[in-house]
Amino acid sequence: MLCINCDGVNIIATWSVIHGVPLCRAWIPMDTTARKLLLVEMDPVKREQLLAFCRSKDDAPLDVEVCTRPKEAVNRLASGGFSACLIPNDLTLLRDVRRVANDTLCLLISDASEPEHDSTAIHDGADDILLRSELTAEGLRRALEHAGFRRQSGGKLAQQAKQDPLTGLGNRAMLEEELDRLLLRSKRSQTAFALLYIDLDYFKQINDSFGHGLGDLLLAVIANRLRRSMRDLDMITRIGGDEFVALLTDLHDANDAALIASKIIHTLSEPITLNGHHLLISASVGIATHPQHGSSASELLNNADQALYRAKAGGRNGYSFYSPEEDAQTQHNLDIEQGLRHGLLEGQFRLHFQPIVDTRNGHTHAWEALLRWQHPTLGLLTPDAFLKLAEHSGLILPMGHWVIGKALEGIKKWRSAGVDCRLSINLSDRELKQPRFADQLRQLLIKSGVPANVIQLELREDALLKHASQAEKLCKSLAALGVDIWLDHFGEEYGAMSYLARLPIKGIKLDARKMADDGDYASYLRNLIGLSRDMDKQVTANYVEDAHCAEQLSSWGGDFLQGYWIGKPRPLEDVMGQPLTLSST
Repeated sequence: MLCINCDGVNIIATWSVIHGVPLCRAWIPMDTTARKLLLVEMDPVKREQLLAFCRSKDDAPLDVEVCTRPKEAVNRLASGGFSACLIPNDLTLLRDVRRVANDTLCLLISDASEPEHDSTAIHDGADDILLRSELTAEGLRRALEHAGFRRQSGGKLAQQAKQDPLTGLGNRAMLEEELDRLLLRSKRSQTAFALLYIDLDYFKQINDSFGHGLGDLLLAVIANRLRRSMRDLDMITRIGGDEFVALLTDLHDANDAALIASKIIHTLSEPITLNGHHLLISASVGIATHPQHGSSASELLNNADQALYRAKAGGRNGYSFYSPEEDAQTQHNLDIEQGLRHGLLEGQFRLHFQPIVDTRNGHTHAWEALLRWQHPTLGLLTPDAFLKLAEHSGLILPMGHWVIGKALEGIKKWRSAGVDCRLSINLSDRELKQPRFADQLRQLLIKSGVPANVIQLELREDALLKHASQAEKLCKSLAALGVDIWLDHFGEEYGAMSYLARLPIKGIKLDARKMADDGDYASYLRNLIGLSRDMDKQVTANYVEDAHCAEQLSSWGGDFLQGYWIGKPRPLEDVMGQPLTLSST
């Protein structure tokens, strides 16, 4: 027997609750005879006739309220409390009523029999259509009673149409219906409310690791926890995958939304045990409030989603309010992320190669492969414009695989042309954490026919410190493969010297941009070069922009130089057969 060994619930019991008893706010069948009724009629004669029919029986008189304006009727029905309404045969009014009060019986009073019109009205949600000329008090009573019976028998199907079958929560249809009702209500009473867009962090990894069956059980537990985090008057819905939306009504202060978001994040972070697997879950939450952040359902949902994106970009396991001021940047980032996916599929990426020269003779020692994106509207973009977003979206892995493959093609062409030089490639954080990266690189080298000893991979110092154990394993695996490892941006974190001593690292790369304007920094670089040379490590100085810096770095013991003064990154076809020397630039 499968059991959920968490939250004090058994999986059998959980599923019986989910599939046997409604777990969300939905239409509850009313008594077979409607008790409170709204009568909508502008004509005084017709209104008095209908009032007389409604009040004709002394044993069970209807509680009738009268309304003479359609717009006011819609607002009053949106506030709830009516079991039924009588309205003129007005399809526009009918649709507005159905949009805000779907659970209320709605009977149309028609002055003429028009089958096509009646068919449309039934399709749009009318429970019955009564011909005024044939209407009697008893006929009205029977029509209300029969409509109630039909609603009761069809209630289960109506509920299922607005209910998520996995968790028992409301679905997107229920959320949009409730949003429409609240938006109309807020126009009359200025009531504020908030949307919380909730997304589980890294849920896909759980599905991939343990299977969709366990993932579904996890979503059922998450749904129960979300219910416990909400107030009774609020609504929680699942709108797809691992995405949930909470609707907080009667909000007096935006800080209340933040408190509930914090409660949700804390509740979901409690450990969960499923079938013997101990899981730790976190969630990110985006918050949009009405009326500050939108006046329509679609606008509020979109803005809450934008806020969720920012919460994830900020490190996940937190919440973020929608900020109109940051919307343009957020939308730009979303466009770039989508563009990255299209760019990979449509071949928009390019490799440019920048020379690294030997200070002893000025000959090109290596070429660094640098990624460029030929964006269809923004032009040629450098990694600064898109690399963080590629990391965030997970696209950095296929992009990195593409870079290595293309770079190997380039070095193979150089070697075929008789040019003896090395190839330098940057390694991302994600690639560093891939357990099979060394094996994948071996396969690419075999496929390309390029020997491993001409490849040098650049690993950022901060990545090494952040993922020390994984970096140590990878460095040793790559060294065994015959690939050289270099530490890029060395000296910025002040903590990698011990790793430099004990790991199979060939050399370091320093950032020389500030040395011309900062004497202390120049002295610091000189000391780093001396220490590295004492440890028998080679040194490359990057961002060399003038002859004076190049001369200083060379005199201090720097082995190699790289930068715009040495040579700008260029496409492969521009540099083939033209190895640069320092004296020629």
